[in-house]
Amino acid sequence: MNHGDKAKIIPYADYLEKELGFLPEYEKEINWTVYESQRSKRLEIERWVESLINATLDISKMLLTIGTEEIPETSREVLFRMGSHVYGKEEETETFSELARIRNTLAHRYLDMKWGDIKRFLQIAPQLYPRFLNFVKKEIIKD
Repeated sequence: MNHGDKAKIIPYADYLEKELGFLPEYEKEINWTVYESQRSKRLEIERWVESLINATLDISKMLLTIGTEEIPETSREVLFRMGSHVYGKEEETETFSELARIRNTLAHRYLDMKWGDIKRFLQIAPQLYPRFLNFVKKEIIKD
């Protein structure tokens, strides 16, 4: 990876790392009652999750391009392909690619459907993101 590529990826990786520090707070603070009744919290968590997933997609596209792989057409395929580099098991790769569906639900669905995906994100993020970030950091320091 050349210096220019590293310079593009590092801010995204830093952003993810910083924002994921808020995950324990959201896990404690957000439940269905809060999500449904407090509009500001609902909008905050939706935006936070969507921003994390968008940054994940951006990093994944950059790394796939740097690795001279063709970028798949859909976000789910992008995350599945990236996940196949990061995770050892197909089940974990499939879970990682689920982030694309969560992002799409946040953009297009009703309150109760969004909550299900917010809750799912809060459940899977602690298992997915540490390994994803470690992979990204290793790619940055390669060469």
